Amino acid sequence: MTDDPSARYKELLDTAHRAARTHSEHERARSLALIGEIAAEDKEITAAKEAEAKVTEEVTGWWRRQVAAPLADVSWLTLGSLPAADPSADPENLKDYLAQVEPATDALNAAVRRASWPRRC
Repeated sequence: MTDDPSARYKELLDTAHRAARTHSEHERARSLALIGEIAAEDKEITAAKEAEAKVTEEVTGWWRRQVAAPLADVSWLTLGSLPAADPSADPENLKDYLAQVEPATDALNAAVRRASWPRRC
């Protein structure tokens, strides 16, 4: 450190420039890291949307095959619309959910067959 005011000013200015460069490099690295994180999250979002579409298609197909088709010829029964998706449901447990629903669906179809059998003959 010197007593010369202009030399001291140059030292301070140099320190400020180095700090600004260091900060700029840090911010540049941080922004590149954030861009990488955003790209990775974008891929995850795309994968989640594709998984959601696949599950929705599978459930809709199941509904049409197992519920709507067997009850289509029953004129006295009005079939409601496709049930709304449960956003809290875990797509990984779809088979478990179907295992819970299928016995009730089979029971419904059997009850409708028994109730409509005399009318169909």
